Amino acid sequence: MIAAFKFISRNIISILLLVVGIFIGGYFIGAVHNVRDLLFPETAAYVRSPLTIVNGIHGIGQLVTVTSEVHKTDVEVEIKRGIFNIGGYRANHIAIGAVEAGIDFDAIDEDSIRYENDAYVLTLSAPVITSCRIEHIDQNQYSFTLLRADWDLVRQLAQAEALEHFAQAMIEEGILERAEEETALRIGNFVRELTGKSAQVEFAARGSKIELPLSCQPFEPSGWMKDENGAWKKQ
Repeated sequence: MIAAFKFISRNIISILLLVVGIFIGGYFIGAVHNVRDLLFPETAAYVRSPLTIVNGIHGIGQLVTVTSEVHKTDVEVEIKRGIFNIGGYRANHIAIGAVEAGIDFDAIDEDSIRYENDAYVLTLSAPVITSCRIEHIDQNQYSFTLLRADWDLVRQLAQAEALEHFAQAMIEEGILERAEEETALRIGNFVRELTGKSAQVEFAARGSKIELPLSCQPFEPSGWMKDENGAWKKQ
């Protein structure tokens, strides 16, 4: 430790010049990029996708009864990098998506339907979240950085955060209860039109833990994962 302090004291001027040089270099790099963007703005983009791979096709035994559009603004992602975060950067995002809820038809069997007092009684599984999706995400308000920034990584982290928050927010807003009401109404009307008999729809008790489908679980960017505190860490 003493040797380190002696080294710093003997080379303090060189260290200060190095730090100043990094800041000035970063400023000029940014200025060059701004001039480049001004003189040579993007005019067109071409996307080449020569191959589509289909891994499988699966039947879905679900009835979606509620679709909720969700907007989330000011999703800020900050990447910390270097000593005193000298190379850190951040950006804000606006995310737009949708969450769907309904029932699982695969859970219905012959014991789920009975006929009592001239009416059908249907016992269905409790409604669940059937899917989540991000339809659009816009990245804006970029910060200045002295080093190269991976803005696509920032966008991926923002998308993962927004997707996870969409499902939880809609559960808190009562989307499952709304799906239960819509399911009872639609199934009841369907049975009445098909048989001419009235129908009573009941639902199984909902578990304490709500399982989310894969589409609602955030995709982790390569090399990154969430810790137990919900913070993203590079592996």
